[in-house]
Amino acid sequence: MEKIPTQIVMEGLAKIAVPDFSKYRRENGVYEPTWAPVFYNPLMKLNRDLSVAVIEAYSLRRKALKIADILAGTGVRGIRFALEVNNIDKVHINDKNPLAYEFMIKNIELNNVANKVEAENLDANLMLRYHRFVGELFDYIDIDPFGSPIEFIDSALATVRINGMLGITATDTAVLEGKHPSACIRKYFSKSVKTYFSKELAIRILLASIVLRAASHEMGVNVKLGYYNKYYVRVYVTISKGAKRADESLKKLGYVIFDREKETFFIVHDLAKLYSFTDGKRYVISGPIWLGKLGEKEFIEDVYKIITKKSHLKYKEITRLILMLKDELDYPPLYYNVDSLGKKLKISIPSMNNLFECLRKQGYNAIRVHCDPKGFKTDAPLETIIECFKKLSH
Repeated sequence: MEKIPTQIVMEGLAKIAVPDFSKYRRENGVYEPTWAPVFYNPLMKLNRDLSVAVIEAYSLRRKALKIADILAGTGVRGIRFALEVNNIDKVHINDKNPLAYEFMIKNIELNNVANKVEAENLDANLMLRYHRFVGELFDYIDIDPFGSPIEFIDSALATVRINGMLGITATDTAVLEGKHPSACIRKYFSKSVKTYFSKELAIRILLASIVLRAASHEMGVNVKLGYYNKYYVRVYVTISKGAKRADESLKKLGYVIFDREKETFFIVHDLAKLYSFTDGKRYVISGPIWLGKLGEKEFIEDVYKIITKKSHLKYKEITRLILMLKDELDYPPLYYNVDSLGKKLKISIPSMNNLFECLRKQGYNAIRVHCDPKGFKTDAPLETIIECFKKLSH
């Protein structure tokens, strides 16, 4: 570590030694975290900020938590948990990179958290399986890889306590959003499609894959919070035990049929109904996907209260995200995009405010979505949406 140029950054309440940004910049001057010998991405700060609030909300009615951050890099997330979450027993931060291990040790010392944080230097799956072997289970396991999290899911399911929580990030959004459908089938056991609602589809494909893997362990999945931000998907789920719980989760999986001709979609729960859409040129079948809600309202409200109480977490981007996620729970899966509809109808695109006002006059509701500035959810049928488009284009 002595030979690596470093700098100290403040994130949350933590003081973290990280590789010197100035030494690992692209030609345009932007820091490239994958070039550094130890991974630290400042652009994922919101991800880590929100995880602090989520873990505290999760801990409110539980005993002190035992936590594992299995791909910790510099250790910033786990150290922040120890400093910022009230109800923590022990945090295990792990990375197989020996240099990362040195940074973690240094950062534990910098923040005086040796009584709560322990660094490990193992392959992530091996780390989890070892703790399982010696009878140490975790209340919360964080999986935040560069790329797909899938290779770590089974080990995490084997090592999380019943009613414990998993926090999972996927940054391979090109796969989840339909740019590489074959890769999505291989990794997530689901077919993706590239269309205007692909960002929410990415969340639902990741959740479906977790549900399928949990079911093989006779475990059910309860979705506490799921969102898409910038270039990654993030979900928080709790795990319940039993074949019945697994079956209940599986019943919330289904498919979406995208109609290329009309630029609309249909949600299908029953596999038999897929046979109604036999025109392969017109219809694209995507799934299985999660068709349940992308969170629990009471839990999201708890997260919001914690954010507003912690001054270093209370800023516009994160509070806006949480409030939008809460509002979206009242609407059906997936969303429309005003640009896509306008292009399909070959008419001018109305402002979102005017469109929503038109839909309200027809007795329906509509909201913006968190993952697409041009996206909206509504309980109105497509015919009414088109009617409003045409009315507002005059």
